[in-house]
Amino acid sequence: MNTPVRAYLALLIALALGWLVLRLPAFGAVPASAGVVAATVLYAGSHMARMLRLALLSLDRRDRAFALASAHALTAFPSSFAPFKAGELLRLVALVRAHGNRGKAVALWLAERCGDVVVISVFILALYLFDVDVPPAMRTVLVLFLLASLAGLFALLAVAKTFVFLNRHLVLVSHSRHGLLLLRASHALRRLELHFQRCLEGRTAAFLLLSLVVWTLELAALGLFFRTAGSGGDFAATFAASLLHALPGRAAGGFGLYQSLALVLLTLIFTGAVALAAHLTSKRP
Repeated sequence: MNTPVRAYLALLIALALGWLVLRLPAFGAVPASAGVVAATVLYAGSHMARMLRLALLSLDRRDRAFALASAHALTAFPSSFAPFKAGELLRLVALVRAHGNRGKAVALWLAERCGDVVVISVFILALYLFDVDVPPAMRTVLVLFLLASLAGLFALLAVAKTFVFLNRHLVLVSHSRHGLLLLRASHALRRLELHFQRCLEGRTAAFLLLSLVVWTLELAALGLFFRTAGSGGDFAATFAASLLHALPGRAAGGFGLYQSLALVLLTLIFTGAVALAAHLTSKRP
């Protein structure tokens, strides 16, 4: 374990313990009944399913499965406070560092996001089919996700294939500085496409199933909390807010508080696991 990782883990522990100390009085407003505890466990389970999904996508590098799972667990808590899902950048950096191959790590992250977009879009469309009142925020989520899906398909099926012929043309014809730069960018995108395909090769059904499990657990946690804690908030609006921003916090009547608690516990558990693994590795002859 190198110095930057030690520094990050120390800062993360300080942040987690500081959050516990500062937010401990707030738990009195939402007592930890059996239903609330079960909702918290379900939410933590959704993150465990995310880690299994990472392991599934990286079967060609099984030796990195624990590192990738730890990268998720150790960035989930700080990422949850970043507005507009900006914390995904921290998570992406951690995945790149844990995997060791930048192109494959980016492809793995993109595959995760595609799975999330597909499953959430299906859930939102199901609300429309069953004539459930959909709040404006969730309509915004649906539009953004559909646009992202269309852009991804366009990039994968049209642009990436075009780059194959562009590369041939640049190699045979262009010798200018700008042509070489374009060739390099085109080659990088082509490799990213190939990494993306290999992440899902023979695993698409299992990947979509795990993505469904992830979001089913998260929705079940939110629904169970609303039912047992007697929150006066709006379920669909809270879910949409959590997709667009970070933790819903007070808007969910305290659910965001217990979400953070689940992430803090995962942080502390995996910090200990990473430290133990580093210690055992250092003791090997």
